[in-house]
Amino acid sequence: MAGKITKYSPADTIVCWLKCKSDLGILLTQGWYRIPVTTKLENLFKVKNLAFYQSHNFGKESLIIKHYGAIKDILVKKREELFPDEEKNAKTGKRYYKVRMKDMNILDRPVYSRRARRVIFLNTTIEKLLQAGEINDLFHDSPIEDILWSEFKTNNINAERQYYFGTSKNYYCLDFAAFCRKGNLDIECDGEKYHSRFDKVVKDYKRDNFLTKKGWSILRYSTNQIIAETSYCIDEIKETIMSKGGTLQI
Repeated sequence: MAGKITKYSPADTIVCWLKCKSDLGILLTQGWYRIPVTTKLENLFKVKNLAFYQSHNFGKESLIIKHYGAIKDILVKKREELFPDEEKNAKTGKRYYKVRMKDMNILDRPVYSRRARRVIFLNTTIEKLLQAGEINDLFHDSPIEDILWSEFKTNNINAERQYYFGTSKNYYCLDFAAFCRKGNLDIECDGEKYHSRFDKVVKDYKRDNFLTKKGWSILRYSTNQIIAETSYCIDEIKETIMSKGGTLQI
């Protein structure tokens, strides 16, 4: 069975991080959310909506996306303008994007994360947000990853998409991470144009060596393999997971 790349529209929604309940309070009562100007968000002024992922500080409602809304406008403000009653500190003069919301809505079905993970500025679409069952359904960066993720769900392969792992010196984004009883598995989708560059190949070697030292196994698939030999890729992934004792249940 061959995979099929569907029409891929630009992201129109960004999922943002709600660190604490007070930030949610500001969002719901005052209608705005702040993002440091130093944050590299090239598409902030292009998207139409924000959704909000609640951190572990939200108790029973941790690790879910519940609230979303349309953007009204974006202003640049210093922190002292956002919080005039706050005592002066090292952040007082820091500049933020003050994103004002047209409205705030509650999803009929919250989007949850199966694992504790930070979800900061994840690109998605409003269509994916409204249809998603979990965080992994939202990612909107790679059509070939979408093909594999769809097959993972069809074949009940338990994996996390775009999972970050490493140390402060070596910190990597894994396309897919499967957590197995006898060691973890990293599954990579290698776009030919990107990974054929010499500097990227060198980075891939360094990355793979680091993960191997940490006990990870790695499978890599090219764009052509994922599109033309989807079943082969899925069968190999399933066999590798089985050889590692199967995935851990969360």
